Amino acid sequence: MESKLPEEIEQMRLATRTLVDDLLRHEALFQRTNIVPPEVGQAFSRLGYYGMRIPETHGGTALGMLATVAVVHELGRLPPQFWSFLRVALGPSSKALVLHGTPAQQARWLPVIAQGECGVALVLTEPEAGSDLSAMRTRAVREGGGWVLNGAKTFISNADLAQLFVVFARTSTTARLKGGLSAFLIPAGTPGLHVGPPMPTMGTTLNGLFELSFDHCRIDADALLGEEGMGFDYAMESLNEGRLNVAAMAIGMGRYALDLALAHAKTRQTFGKPLATHQTVQHMLANAAIELHAGWLMLLDAARAVDAGADAAARSAMVKVYCTEAAGRAVDMAVQLFGAAGYTRGLPVERLYRDVRVLRIYEGASEVLRNVIARKLLSD
Repeated sequence: MESKLPEEIEQMRLATRTLVDDLLRHEALFQRTNIVPPEVGQAFSRLGYYGMRIPETHGGTALGMLATVAVVHELGRLPPQFWSFLRVALGPSSKALVLHGTPAQQARWLPVIAQGECGVALVLTEPEAGSDLSAMRTRAVREGGGWVLNGAKTFISNADLAQLFVVFARTSTTARLKGGLSAFLIPAGTPGLHVGPPMPTMGTTLNGLFELSFDHCRIDADALLGEEGMGFDYAMESLNEGRLNVAAMAIGMGRYALDLALAHAKTRQTFGKPLATHQTVQHMLANAAIELHAGWLMLLDAARAVDAGADAAARSAMVKVYCTEAAGRAVDMAVQLFGAAGYTRGLPVERLYRDVRVLRIYEGASEVLRNVIARKLLSD
């Protein structure tokens, strides 16, 4: 596996690292106030980060997957709340719009997403339909030249601040799963679309997650994204790349935790000598470094495969499982080395501990992704 990045991508990675170093100075204040300074979003917008996966014709830079994961892995050191809408702009929602939106839909939404002026929320999960999309109950029925939606969604990120919702709903009760779901673009404020109160979380989100309900929510015919009945394919197609982004974020968090642990181990005195001189500590640091390096190589390999047009379903599943679990172990190790201080609010390792846990759940839980991998192995 090739670990060296092309020169232009390496320069982007280094520039992002410099930006992240600057933005991290806001973390202490954020941890006290739960308010993201406006300078953070302004920097991302000014430097074009929101448009990284959007075509140049709509104001983006259309970066490939390799460049994207190189940048995202640096962004992973930031509190996730600093770039919640940026993660969506780089993920499944924007991808589906780029690939399947009509010219009118793309002209309306992609330029404002690329400028960071339109937050997007992906609306897929339901109370009884998380990993099992066949259990989806939200219905979209043709009526009067448009559609009427009824149903409920849950665990939706950014729903309180989003201007656009990419909603998946059942449009057929007789078709099989792959032909029974469709995707819709629904602007915030559409009558019949209701956002519930926040559901507080351990970390990652600013105000928590949200429940959404659709009560005879009427939308025009042109709200349909792509073809009717193709929603399942669109979701799976976009999630493959989304999983690589999550893996990149995980490696970034894990490496940040390792850096913090290394610095602490070199300066912390125990029994009259630095913590780093103890062999047990050295092995803890070495194990984290081994796993994170292996995950980074897997990630780069998968990103290159995506850029080459290869089937990435099983590979992206492997990468997400490995990288998120390796990052979890690295962060846990860092907290252990910091001791009681690592369990104290306000320290970066404590924040990382809260934020890294969810990466093994969203964009495909580890157990579900192991099923994806096994099915591929058995079918081959």
